[in-house]
Amino acid sequence: MRDIFNKLFFAFILIPAISFSQSSNDNKSVTDLVLYQLNKERSLLKENVDNRIKLMDAKITNLDESIRNTSSSSEKIDKLVERVQILEEKQQELDKNVISVYKYNYSSAVLNLASMEREIKPLNLFNSSRDFYTTLDKVSNPMNYAGYAAWFKEFEKYIEENKKDEARLDALSHIIKVTGNLAEGTPFTGMFAGSLFEGIGTFINSLGKKDKDLREKSMKMFKLTTSVSQFTHDKDLIETEWNAIAKSLDELKELQQNAMEENIVTILGINKAEFKKRFTDETDAKKRTQYVLDISKVAEENIVEAKNKNGENWKQSYYNQMVSVQNLKIRFGTITFRILENLDKYKTLINKYKHDEFLKDEVSQLELKLNLVRNSFESTFNPQDYIRASNEMYIVE
Repeated sequence: MRDIFNKLFFAFILIPAISFSQSSNDNKSVTDLVLYQLNKERSLLKENVDNRIKLMDAKITNLDESIRNTSSSSEKIDKLVERVQILEEKQQELDKNVISVYKYNYSSAVLNLASMEREIKPLNLFNSSRDFYTTLDKVSNPMNYAGYAAWFKEFEKYIEENKKDEARLDALSHIIKVTGNLAEGTPFTGMFAGSLFEGIGTFINSLGKKDKDLREKSMKMFKLTTSVSQFTHDKDLIETEWNAIAKSLDELKELQQNAMEENIVTILGINKAEFKKRFTDETDAKKRTQYVLDISKVAEENIVEAKNKNGENWKQSYYNQMVSVQNLKIRFGTITFRILENLDKYKTLINKYKHDEFLKDEVSQLELKLNLVRNSFESTFNPQDYIRASNEMYIVE
């Protein structure tokens, strides 16, 4: 469970918070700059196209008027030919606008697809998250609490002295040896916890009046053990969700890689190693921006060529790719939402135990560090931003 848990966060929350946040902001900045530039070009082209079409419409209106008013057959034929030529030119202008829209939308799809690769690239955990999960484990280990380790030695001594006469103590002795060094974090849950509770109860009942101090201490440690055991049980219920999230993340990575191969390599004919060098691994945001703008020109040439080859059927393949990338971005946003939602479950866990007389000091430290993890994660991967951006990826005209 812990390996899956760490693997999931290695894939998301990375390097010290400031550095990773800067990387994420650079990524967003590149996306915004590229789309701004492409939209500026598209808007200018559309304005020019619209102006030319207005002029053409005016010419067509004048020609229609002339055709109605002329009685010369030859003049009427000439004007009809001119009218057809203007209509063809008008269609060419309209096609420019359609190509411009597809250039913007498909470039947006490729850019978002490539940016996603940078966002799910495995790195290191935030320093704060390392502190958080270390503290989480400390709360779950009673050996970290004052007096427990020394008391447990007394308890173990009792087990060894009486296990020959008590089968349950013999079994408990065995499982303690099997689990190894309890100080290293063996979970006090499940069958082990049940056997431990029975053993501690038997130990306490064996203590007479002369062992008043040890009996009182043992009662305290018994309560501490039950609190830790229940806390660990509740914590493990939260952590089981990481299995499903990790699986979803792996599936997303595979789909994203397949989409990259199909769009970058197959459709656009870009060398994958070159793309990795000049975008995925490039740290200079200006260079990444220019590289994607260059790719958008390749996309435009590709779209024009496809239109010339396939006539009216050229749009479908690009449309399919755009929908596929949009769905991937929505899935990415959904995964980040599930992670944030699961982090919030720790807040519920903390609130449940923050007033426990035995756990409250450790839990108070846990709350501070959880807030650091959550705030760092949300500032870097805001689920609402991803889902909103996925719905605003494309323009419709």
